[in-house]
Amino acid sequence: MTTTFRHAVAAGVIALSLATVNAQQAAAPEVFCNTMQAGALCPTGTVSVLKLSGPKVQQWLDVVETYNDTVEGATKKLKADARNLLTPAQMAELDSLAR
Repeated sequence: MTTTFRHAVAAGVIALSLATVNAQQAAAPEVFCNTMQAGALCPTGTVSVLKLSGPKVQQWLDVVETYNDTVEGATKKLKADARNLLTPAQMAELDSLAR
């Protein structure tokens, strides 16, 4: 009986620890969005990380938009330049990495 109770307490502690870790990870804002192109900054996530407020928020969002446009342009140029160098399979791999 005591062993069963100890196992139940241990399982509860482990479950609570895992739930806490998952909650902390979910609460952390993203700097690089996994829904955006590789290398693109997450506008709202970076605002949270940097704790910006007031007019600095819009200024930062404008800077991030310019940066993300530059990343997109550089990625397009890389793919265009690579077409004569890489095989179709390698291009497909590059496409999967640059998303």
